[in-house]
Amino acid sequence: MIMSRSLTFKGAVCDVPADLQAGSAEWRSLCDEVARERPDLLLLSEMPFGSWISSGASVDQARWEHSLHVHAEGLDRLEQLGAKVVAGTRPRCLENGHVNEAFVYTREGGLRGVHTKQYFPNEDGYYEARWFKAGPRHFESLGVEGLNIGFLICTELMFNEHARRYGRDGVDVVLVPRAVGVPSLARWLVAARMAAIVSGAYVLSSNRVGADATGQVFGGGGWIIDPSGDVVAETGAARPVATHHIETAVVRRAQSEYPCYVEE
Repeated sequence: MIMSRSLTFKGAVCDVPADLQAGSAEWRSLCDEVARERPDLLLLSEMPFGSWISSGASVDQARWEHSLHVHAEGLDRLEQLGAKVVAGTRPRCLENGHVNEAFVYTREGGLRGVHTKQYFPNEDGYYEARWFKAGPRHFESLGVEGLNIGFLICTELMFNEHARRYGRDGVDVVLVPRAVGVPSLARWLVAARMAAIVSGAYVLSSNRVGADATGQVFGGGGWIIDPSGDVVAETGAARPVATHHIETAVVRRAQSEYPCYVEE
């Protein structure tokens, strides 16, 4: 149970089927897999519901509205996953435009947006810079059920200074929801391991997997990485949900050691 600053809790990452729809067979299968593992904290992928809208080179309002709709349906069912805390990202309209917003859901507190993605690719399959604005700029730690967390949404993982800042802030877990293909998986894993090393925190990362209705293909690969940068759990074809018992005492020790203690 997530109860205090000195604790052991069960974190989970997953491969989220591309084009996931709430109530579908894939959704029920994911719920069953999570229920078997009984995690305290579950991380979903980046924008886990429906097709990957930013594969389109130009903004399509009907496509945007559909993504809002399927995410609203999915977010309404997060309790069915059975985890005490569920995190991920969602499309949302703010005053300055369309954003990709990280969310945290708890049974007691419901759903809340906590961070908007700041860095966007602009290339084949990932025209995010055309679809999204950055929104409010901050990388702040967040207390959730006694746990300190921080978000690095996909491309943000490549900006390692934010992982180091999270470590300075005493973050226990850095959450990295992704939506990336197969060819770049090795590079993403290097970035995730480095984020763990420089923050002294655990890094949890989940990805979409398979092809969606637009033909966009995602590579899967959910990882839990300990503060020393070692992969301690990962998903695969036979294991769509992977878990690990995370100890905040390990985080406190790592954040007092090299390279975390080095002054900037």
